[in-house]
Amino acid sequence: MVVGRFLVLFLAVALSGAVASAVDEVPIEFERLSDRVLVVKCGKVYTDQVIAIATRKGVVMIDTGKAPSLAAEYRKIIEREFGRKDFVYVINTHYHFDHSNGNEVFADAEIIAHESSPEKMRDFQKGLDGFIDSRRTMRERYQSQLANAEPGSNDAIGANDSVYTLGIMIEDLEDDFQVTLPSVTFRDRMTLDLGDVTLRLVYFGEGLHTGDDILIHCPEEKLLFTGDLFYKGTMTVAFRAQFDVERWMEALDYVLDDMNQVELVFDTHNGRMKGSFVALWRDYLVALWEGVNEAKDQGLDLVGMQNRLAYAPHFTYLEKSGLGQQQLQREHQANLRYMWYRVNETQSASTLLEQTLADSGMEAAITKLRQMKADVGPGFYFDEVELNRLGYRLINQSKLDHATLVFQTNVELYPESSNVYDSLGEAYMSRGDKELAIENYQKSLDIDPNNSNAVEKLKTLRKR
Repeated sequence: MVVGRFLVLFLAVALSGAVASAVDEVPIEFERLSDRVLVVKCGKVYTDQVIAIATRKGVVMIDTGKAPSLAAEYRKIIEREFGRKDFVYVINTHYHFDHSNGNEVFADAEIIAHESSPEKMRDFQKGLDGFIDSRRTMRERYQSQLANAEPGSNDAIGANDSVYTLGIMIEDLEDDFQVTLPSVTFRDRMTLDLGDVTLRLVYFGEGLHTGDDILIHCPEEKLLFTGDLFYKGTMTVAFRAQFDVERWMEALDYVLDDMNQVELVFDTHNGRMKGSFVALWRDYLVALWEGVNEAKDQGLDLVGMQNRLAYAPHFTYLEKSGLGQQQLQREHQANLRYMWYRVNETQSASTLLEQTLADSGMEAAITKLRQMKADVGPGFYFDEVELNRLGYRLINQSKLDHATLVFQTNVELYPESSNVYDSLGEAYMSRGDKELAIENYQKSLDIDPNNSNAVEKLKTLRKR
């Protein structure tokens, strides 16, 4: 296994101005997994990463990264390491910008994705100006984090990664960027016979990430590529109540049918995990689905179902994942709740609120909120975590008034939670409302004195 580094000096131009002096250059690194497989990435904590596979019929790329300038450097390294330039396929694991913005650099190859990806990419192009604005705001936040983080800490390194690569991406997007769409799409499954290598592509299904996510299995190398679907730091199986459980199980059964052919699993940003980790995730998903359906059929309510399917003694085997018991217990409770909502076809108040904000604006959303609070029942549910995620999505879209409304709602619904005040504090800070930001961060700290984020934010705000 060969590891190399390549300092991208030309990228310093993307960090011109005040930011440049505070940011370290981030080298592009590469690693040989075998004679045929090369991992190339930029970033030490949160990586922009692509995979190249050298086959008898040509080089295959899995994803192309967040910026054409970075992708061009990745391509140079791949060509040099493999001693060839015959790129035959690019496979986008899903449409997201950090997996497909570099497609144009590999336009000589056929680009493959799920059939729903092209429309999602077109929508990204239509909203490009707003996306650039949101990434500028995000970059400023990371710059602030970098200035206040302990030098050399993971927080500092991760913030530096983001400031650096976001600067490159923003500059590329402003330079007449046009999305390069897939030239080949598929609905359910697709197999590529590349002579000495076979790639098995399977659509994963709706509900875990973007809805166009695919899995890519290379049995000859015993590798599975999963885009952004899995992360070795969690056993969370659901983030919302709408997800296609049956398809997930079918897709995972397909790629995990022979565990001797899946030694390692690669996601895009968080590195590698063992095949046994994803198999454990799959087995847990099946057990939850069967258990919750059985509880519903027997007339149990939510609490009765949770008691029957308690973490101990039924799910302690999850500790084989290497994760801590407290984390697993917490995630298990959330998984049971979302699975119950899914089985009972309960609607998410967060989803309804997001749709109302997008379709009809703030006043209509406030009216919708009042109705949902007054009429809450078995038809839909409020969830602290879902509302918090929605608020941060809105911040990242620079919709700060909308985000503030969502976080205020979370505070009203969950007044004993430290996290909801922390999030509302961030919304106020992003809006420039210093006093309200201080008030909410302090409230968060009062509830949870161990909230280091609130401590750091209060230090920053009180300096101003």
